This record gives sequence, structure tokens and C-alpha cells, in this order.
Amino acid sequence: MKKILPTSNAIIAVISGSLVLLGYFFPGVFGNIQSILIGWAIILAAFALFLGIFNLAIVHWKKAKTTGPSSIYSLVLLISLFLTIIIVSLSGPTGSFSLWIFNTFQVPVEISLLAVLAVVLVFSGARLLTRRPKWQTVLFLVIVLVVLLGSAPLFLLGEVAPLIALRGWLAQVPAVAGARGLLLGVALGTVATGLRILIGVDRPYGG
Repeated sequence: MKKILPTSNAIIAVISGSLVLLGYFFPGVFGNIQSILIGWAIILAAFALFLGIFNLAIVHWKKAKTTGPSSIYSLVLLISLFLTIIIVSLSGPTGSFSLWIFNTFQVPVEISLLAVLAVVLVFSGARLLTRRPKWQTVLFLVIVLVVLLGSAPLFLLGEVAPLIALRGWLAQVPAVAGARGLLLGVALGTVATGLRILIGVDRPYGG
């Protein structure tokens, strides 16, 4: 039984993946079965998301019942979770209350995290410059400072046009090129992983 179950899982995964892949090349022949399999995958993903939220709620409920210093955070998370679910369920994802929650809580938190990330980058670059004074470190620190200084008006100077133009060029040319390179690497890695699963080399489903 221990050998039959992983083998059957491998057969199901290979057949399902092959049919979905063939559906992109031959939509007239395999289009219907591809749609059915993708629909099943969406349903399974929804159940997995539901189980993840349920598990998160259980874990933090247990923490909230304790008297530790972190119990208040678990309680806040549970209250926020259930209030968000109720409000979004009643008003819809694009309702006024849902958008108010997003704009009032989610957006400021993300902006604060980005601000902290910028400070950490500058601090890390400065520390790296003192430990490893290489030209790559200097270039990294200079680019970070240029982007930061060009993102907001300077004290007593206002907006400096050359800094803004340089920041725009850095964001549109080198940054976009690097992001595209990362996306290409992720895509190639995903394709390679998918092919390894299709031919049965990797078996994340067991065996």
C-alpha cells in the first residue's frame, strides 16, 4: 500500500499535467478536459486556502487564551480576521466598507513596511561599505540614496529636477531590466520544475 499510493499519485499528476499542457497546444481536442482540470485545481486551491485560514485561527485562538505577552496580538489578529470576513462578505470586495478597510489599514501598513525597508537598505549598505569597501557596494549605496532623495522634496530645496530625472531613469531602465531578468529566471525554473514533475523525477505529492 505504501508503494501503490505514491505510484498512483504520480500517475494522476503526470496525466493531469500532460492534459492541461496539451490543452494549450491543441485547444480543440483537449480544451474541455483542460477547463475541467483547471476548475478542479481552483476548487482544491480554495479549500486549501480555507484550511490555511482555519488553521491560522486555531493557532492564534490557542495563543489568545494564554496569558503571555503576545496573546494580545493574537486576539487583535482574530478580531481583525473575523471582522474583515464579515464586512467583505456583506459589502463585497469592491464595496465602500471593504475599500475603507483596505485604504485605512492595508495601504498604510504596506507603506510603513516599504519605508522600513528603505531605511534597512541604507543601513545595510553603510555597514557593508565599512566591512567590504568594494565598488559594487559603493554603487549600491549611491543608487539607494539617489532613489530616496529623488522620491520626495528635499528640505529647503524642494524638488530637484536632476535627481527626479535620474531616479526615473533608474526605475525605468536598470530596475525594469533586473525585474524582467528575475521573472525570466522564475519562469524557466517553473517550467523546469513542471517538466520534472511531469516525467516523475520529482514527486512532491509523495513517494
